[in-house]
Amino acid sequence: MITPPSQRIGIVTSGAEKLADYFPTAAEPDFVPTEPPFTPDDQLLVDELRRRGYQVSAVVWGVETSHLIDRFDRLIIRSPWDYMDSDELRQGFLSWLEKLAATELVVENEPRVMLWLMDKRYLLDFAAVRVPIVPTQLIPVGESFDLETFVEQHAAAVIKPAVSAAGAGLEFLPDRQVARAFQPEFADRCQRGAQLVQPFLPEIQTNGEWSLVYFGGEYSHGIHKLPASGQIMVHAERGGSLRFADPPAVVRELGDQAAAAVPRAFAHRGGSSCRMPLYLRIDVIEIATGGLLSECEGVEPELFFRARPGIAARFAKFIENGSSQR
Repeated sequence: MITPPSQRIGIVTSGAEKLADYFPTAAEPDFVPTEPPFTPDDQLLVDELRRRGYQVSAVVWGVETSHLIDRFDRLIIRSPWDYMDSDELRQGFLSWLEKLAATELVVENEPRVMLWLMDKRYLLDFAAVRVPIVPTQLIPVGESFDLETFVEQHAAAVIKPAVSAAGAGLEFLPDRQVARAFQPEFADRCQRGAQLVQPFLPEIQTNGEWSLVYFGGEYSHGIHKLPASGQIMVHAERGGSLRFADPPAVVRELGDQAAAAVPRAFAHRGGSSCRMPLYLRIDVIEIATGGLLSECEGVEPELFFRARPGIAARFAKFIENGSSQR
């Protein structure tokens, strides 16, 4: 057994009851939690860290930060999947991250990076540093936008709140009639929060979406997701399918470019750079001209440690390397 520095690690998750929304799925009916509130995927990491001598415990987000300082040397934010269930929870999670940032605790990923990545307008920061993104138009809070005209120009559209996760609030507008009918609700949404408007890419239904996982900026493994027939959302809990495979060269190239660009894209927003996050999941849609960044997830993405043997061990090594450098 490897003897690490004395370190107590908290794996941040949500309450155990939330896991029922995600596991099991039709794609993996036997993949279920064994030690809630750890997700079954995070359990693979927990078991590996314990094998290496670390003390690992679950932390349900929201606990008073002063109670964490004496209990843990490091927190790894992994699966706080219920923070988007309501406006109140979302604001609570934002506030909790800000409080963590004010402590001396080592938190991965950096809270300021997570706060940036929770707002999908970060896509425009990537575009500013020349990373190809799914074409995205930001509608700031309080402004108006004509959806019917947009759909007339692009054939179909996808609407997303700027702050969302797991497809929450996503709307598909397949034609002008649907866009016209949705306009009043969209106007109401714009009064409550910024929105993103994107042309619908039909490739999502044929090519699906690739998720590329990076540890410390280094590519680890890939996941290919496809939506159910006639659907556009690839999430397994919404009927999508997945397979573990390395992506085509054009997708890998875009993933590598996006991962490497994170510090520069972050600096574009706030003027200061950041260190490379411990983990990232880069989501890419392949079109005829190459890959397009659809999301860069660094707050609560499933990392698919189960994709092949040895991935949890590789991630644990990055954790150990980070410990030795602090």
